[in-house]
Amino acid sequence: MVKFDKKQWGLAALLVLLTVAVSLPALKGGFVWDDDLLLTENPVIHSADGLWQVWLPSEELDYYPITWTTFWLEWRLWGMNAMGYHATNILLHALGALLVWQILKRLEVRGAWLAALIFAAHPVNVESVAWISERKNTLSLVFYALMMLAFLRSERENSPRWYWGSVGLFLLALLSKTSGVALPGVLLVCAWWQRGKIDRKDWLRCVPFFLLAAAFALITIKSQQWQLQGGARGVVIDRPLLFRLGAAGHVFWFYVFKVLMPVNLVAVYPLWKFNTVTASFWLPSAAAGAALCVAWWFRSTWGKAPLFALLYCGGMLFPVLGVFNAPYSGRSPIVTDHLQYLATIGVISLVAAGIMQLPRAVVVGLGISILGTLGSLSWNRALCYQDQEKFWHDALTKNPQAGKAHYNLAVFYDKRHKYDEALAHYTIAIKYNPDNAAWHNNLANVLLQFGRIPEAMTQYAEAVRLRPHFGEARGNWANALARNGRPDEAIAQFKEAIRWAPLRPEIRHNYGLALLGMGKIPEAIAQFRMALRLDPNHAEAHSSLGNALNQQGNTDEAVSHFAEALRLQPDSASIHYNHGVALLSQKRPADAAVQFTEALRLKPDYAEAHCNLGNALLAQGRFDEAEARYVTALRYKPDYANAHYNWGLALARRGRLSEAIQHFTEAVRLNPNDPDYRRNLQQSTGQP
Repeated sequence: MVKFDKKQWGLAALLVLLTVAVSLPALKGGFVWDDDLLLTENPVIHSADGLWQVWLPSEELDYYPITWTTFWLEWRLWGMNAMGYHATNILLHALGALLVWQILKRLEVRGAWLAALIFAAHPVNVESVAWISERKNTLSLVFYALMMLAFLRSERENSPRWYWGSVGLFLLALLSKTSGVALPGVLLVCAWWQRGKIDRKDWLRCVPFFLLAAAFALITIKSQQWQLQGGARGVVIDRPLLFRLGAAGHVFWFYVFKVLMPVNLVAVYPLWKFNTVTASFWLPSAAAGAALCVAWWFRSTWGKAPLFALLYCGGMLFPVLGVFNAPYSGRSPIVTDHLQYLATIGVISLVAAGIMQLPRAVVVGLGISILGTLGSLSWNRALCYQDQEKFWHDALTKNPQAGKAHYNLAVFYDKRHKYDEALAHYTIAIKYNPDNAAWHNNLANVLLQFGRIPEAMTQYAEAVRLRPHFGEARGNWANALARNGRPDEAIAQFKEAIRWAPLRPEIRHNYGLALLGMGKIPEAIAQFRMALRLDPNHAEAHSSLGNALNQQGNTDEAVSHFAEALRLQPDSASIHYNHGVALLSQKRPADAAVQFTEALRLKPDYAEAHCNLGNALLAQGRFDEAEARYVTALRYKPDYANAHYNWGLALARRGRLSEAIQHFTEAVRLNPNDPDYRRNLQQSTGQP
């Protein structure tokens, strides 16, 4: 498809070297933005059968199965080493630039190699290269470009093989990302560029491409609707069509000017606030229309190249200009660098062709100057992708009112248990975007960490009001209600959460915990088993099922689930503790002592583990060691009634009845409703 002579191999090598050179800081970057959601914390990517799941449309992921397949494969190669993913993105971008060069050559666009160099080094494209999640951009470009080359060759050679090959490559491109749904129109524009007209044969050749584009457009719309119902995206604001057409002009020229003047690039740009629609509001759209008309009028002379560039750029941007009401648009037209990755080629090619009209010496000097400037800007932009904190602080430095940046920085702090910082940024984020249900849900979760229960309940209620189908928020709300003594309300919310999010294992798990706390052991076991059917690697569900089975007397199965939980999460003190409790129930005090000791290694102030280690030691006749554990348990938790009670039992067995009575008395004082405490106190004191 692509053949290089000796000179072209040298030019290709220079192009690849330039791409790698300006992208080196990205190679050392980390995981940013939603890399955690799509990659590092994505159970679909991590699971052994995830490769099947990514090829089945679902509400969890946009339908880009080839992109997710590369992540699934690379997760097994690189794991949490971000460098491997970045290297792949950089190489894909370099390959894409090489193919763009070849397409422009085939179309006989002047300055094709210069255009490819500018594309490779352009800072607007850093977001697509340095952000791992935008693999879908770099990967889809390769398939789209191969499709164009195959299609052009099929025309030149009248070859059905190359033609149907191009259709297949277009399908692969759409399976990588659907951003190229406008490319069938580009094929028609290329026909006009080459022959000055579009005839019936051109239309017929493009029919399969239009059909595929329409099918994948529908899949994308359906996917966004699923995610909207799940609360994963913003609110769709139903703006009038005339308003959207006017706003589209602003978005179009924004992207064009960012290609021409790539300064002040930021992850989240300020929102445009069109409070009133005045005559000036329509100027950008009018200017775009006028430019198109002028270029069309002079299409037989100098207007041909500008018309080609305008049609290509406008067509590739059309799905993201805000003409359609979409979840990502929110309250205002949204612009972001990665959305114009493919479209930049039109503007860049026109600029490169214009430069080639100048004298050779000027072309060389100007080219070196442009590439040096762009490379420097790209290098500095890539440095912002080192980690989440640096990435979002850069965004807030340039756009302090970026609610999305505040939110993502809050998530960063939240995961690191820096709840003060998380609370501050969640609060600011909601101030700028009060209609995002997911943000209210996360704010409520942090408020619970501070014990601010009424405020958390208010935030959960607001999240559910904004998104009645938001299963995750309902599940979290239900969990909070259960923990705060409101079981009936909790059960009602859990049922609604399961209704709208039946496949979320964490909701099933928390529902089971609530049922277990209410003494409904069989019902709890059913929910824990369902959670494990949905996610067999859910360590906490294994542990909770073990607890419930142990309470039911099924200790053998309980122990097996604790063992599995520890295989999945070996550093969990609570799971080691629960495993030890089950082993004690099996009359295996030595094995139980091993588990309690490990729990204390992980959490030295674990009072319950000290107490039960005392019980295990006592069962082995090691009274002095057991007594020391009860003392330690009460040092960490002075109001621990069960430690007093067990110590009292140990003292009574040793004949130290007066000391035992003191501890039984204290246990009853701390927990007067426990019948075992009262019975042992009565027996010890001889009371009826």
